Amino acid sequence: MSFKPPVTVPYPGRRKALRIGLSCVLDFVFLETLLTLKLISMKLIPEELPNEHRLLLICARKVLTPPQLEQAGAAIAAGLDWDLLARHALHHGLSPLLYSHLQRNFPLAVSARPELRLKLLETSVRNLCLSAALLKILDALQTAGIRALAYKGPALAMSLYGDIKLRDMSDLDVLIDRASFPAAREVLAQLGYQSASGYSRKQQKARLRSDCECEFSSFDGNVLVDLHWQITAPHLGHRFRFEDLWDRRRTIALGQKSIPTFSAEDTALLLAVHGGKHLWERLSWLADFAETLRQTQHRHNMDDREFDWRELKLRARETRAERMLLLALALAQAVLRLQIPPELSAAISNDAVVQAVAADIAKKLFQDQHEGEIKDKAALHPAPERWLTLIQLADSRWDGIRSAALFTLASGPREWQTIRLPDSLFAFYPLLRLATVLRSIPAFFSSGRRATPNSG
Repeated sequence: MSFKPPVTVPYPGRRKALRIGLSCVLDFVFLETLLTLKLISMKLIPEELPNEHRLLLICARKVLTPPQLEQAGAAIAAGLDWDLLARHALHHGLSPLLYSHLQRNFPLAVSARPELRLKLLETSVRNLCLSAALLKILDALQTAGIRALAYKGPALAMSLYGDIKLRDMSDLDVLIDRASFPAAREVLAQLGYQSASGYSRKQQKARLRSDCECEFSSFDGNVLVDLHWQITAPHLGHRFRFEDLWDRRRTIALGQKSIPTFSAEDTALLLAVHGGKHLWERLSWLADFAETLRQTQHRHNMDDREFDWRELKLRARETRAERMLLLALALAQAVLRLQIPPELSAAISNDAVVQAVAADIAKKLFQDQHEGEIKDKAALHPAPERWLTLIQLADSRWDGIRSAALFTLASGPREWQTIRLPDSLFAFYPLLRLATVLRSIPAFFSSGRRATPNSG
């Protein structure tokens, strides 16, 4: 018997070895998605939906067509559990649109439901207060020489629905350049807003590097402001530049003033990313995204520039958000019957990860409706599952590896509040973060993610 010496494999180096190891982990994560895809029916909407949910889906838009009015009337005539409908509408942020359509088209059906009218009145009052606060904040920032863009909130209500009361909102979102954050914080302080949490000097610097926003509250607690210096946290890997968003900005009317906000293409992409990072837990987010694209097909003002689908795809590629955009389009097409260009529909069909994630989101979206109760968000998407799903939605394997590494090592408010360390020991926080992530891994494997659809 001849002796063959063992084959010697050279050590690839620490950095390359780490990349190989993480690549193996990503292989496992993406392979599980593809295997799960074979077990999930790709029909996103169940064949039989409760009348309450059917009516909610029909009303999740600005304008109802004659066929949609007929379908809504049929759902009402078939009988509704109005309490259940109200709870689902509240949970999904669709109460204003629902009541507006019912009041306009089916007044007899809602005449005996005064609580619906009261809810719309409460929304109107709150939204007017938020709008006044937004105008004051934007004026103060402009006076201080700080460029700011209105994000979601009243700006989106007016641009999409033309009526401040037709969109549910709970706070204000403003985007600034990161370098302007200290000055903007001082402006908000002068207006009576204070940071929700006190951070040390090193924690403030770390948050500017590893997060995307900071929450401020008015002195009476009635107005919350999310001051953004980036669209998403760096670990998600999206590459939006404030300068680009500012250069492409448009203005919209809010009351008697004009305020700066995002272009139509940027609005669509930002809504896709926002909904995606939260795994589309609310139908109102999907309704906003779909309405953004519907309006591109019905231009009433000849001065409005035509929506550029090619530019939207290009920006999604440049910002590493292609899969987030495809996921939003897949859900809007299947759930809200949005018409999209054939090439984008083909891209969705060719992306197994997007199809699998969309199916999983839709399953959870309708699941609690069938069970007749509103579940906690954490129960719909547990933290470990949410994290791995977002990694799967990365545009490339390397983006996923980078996202996982940044997420694992970037400490944040959770770690800072769990164990309070002086700034001299701040370097130990990434170790605490790593321990937290490692501790959550067993929960992922015991969360039932691998169960087949028939397991309940």
